[in-house]
Amino acid sequence: MRSAVWEGIGRIGLVEVDDPVPGPHDVVLDVAACGICGSDVHAFAEGVWITPGAPMGHEFSGTVSAVGTGVGELKVGDRVAVNPMGPCGSCRQCSLGRTNLCAAPASSARGGLSDKVLVPNAESGARLHRMPDSMSVEEGAFLEPLSVATRAVASAAPDLDGPVVVAGLGSIGQCVLRVLLAYGARDVVGIDVSPARLAAACGLGAAVLDARTDDARTHLLDRWGTSTSPYQVAGNVGTFFECSGAPPMIALATEVVRAGGVVSVAGLVGARPPVDLDTVVQKELRLLGSFAYTGPDATEAFRLLAEGLVDVAPLVSHRVPLSRVADAFDTQHAVDGSVKVLVLPDPA
Repeated sequence: MRSAVWEGIGRIGLVEVDDPVPGPHDVVLDVAACGICGSDVHAFAEGVWITPGAPMGHEFSGTVSAVGTGVGELKVGDRVAVNPMGPCGSCRQCSLGRTNLCAAPASSARGGLSDKVLVPNAESGARLHRMPDSMSVEEGAFLEPLSVATRAVASAAPDLDGPVVVAGLGSIGQCVLRVLLAYGARDVVGIDVSPARLAAACGLGAAVLDARTDDARTHLLDRWGTSTSPYQVAGNVGTFFECSGAPPMIALATEVVRAGGVVSVAGLVGARPPVDLDTVVQKELRLLGSFAYTGPDATEAFRLLAEGLVDVAPLVSHRVPLSRVADAFDTQHAVDGSVKVLVLPDPA
């Protein structure tokens, strides 16, 4: 079978590897759709968090093609959305329920940009979620990024009546925006520089701000006014979700969030941006990192998809066959023209 691997900065290879064979508790899927994540793009373009030869792709759905002898609830032919995280279950973080911070997630499912993929320890309803007939395989491939967004929103616990900003409208930011609206957020502004991504947010009826042409700081302060803490003049934003990985947005967030507000950082930067810690201290901000997701986050994300509370279908801007996976990375890297690039099987 074919599998996409990282070969170096800007280089993705499609190599022949042996078909996976399931162990007693594993499942093999024929990959139906796989998205390219922002972390995949960082790895592709900058060489961070990856080593040569590493298989690529972790946002995928598929059809069960082989089942281990110890797997009782899944059968060949089932269409499933995948939670690829495979925590060890025994380290300190896992014992505290923070499985997203597992010290040894060795059983994670990797290599979704392949013809087939092995899902270790494949439990129905935990690692694999059977998709209803109403859910497409493309929608199922959004389970992973939607799980990231679900965790970010749950961790920040925003005031849904108060002003909320989502900076960076790639797939994570788009999913955060959709989760917020599904939960009843009333006053949200999305910020980006990509016309395609801004248009996708507008399609929800959300207010958007083009950071290329508008001064985001001025716009947000004018929209919601300012408040004064004893030491800092501040905006009135209650919660700011930073999903872009752009250092200027982190600086903006700490400035426009009101005293006692929340800055949730869910976008990887790939660098060490400066943060005005005096502002964080003097406004007593909650500067909150949000990384990956736990099993319950994925279960909630699947519920939102299955019940039609979140519509991710409009986010698919490009569909590329696996044989052209290198082109798919180039397209996803070009943010002006893409929202979510999905890699699909080659036509028969």
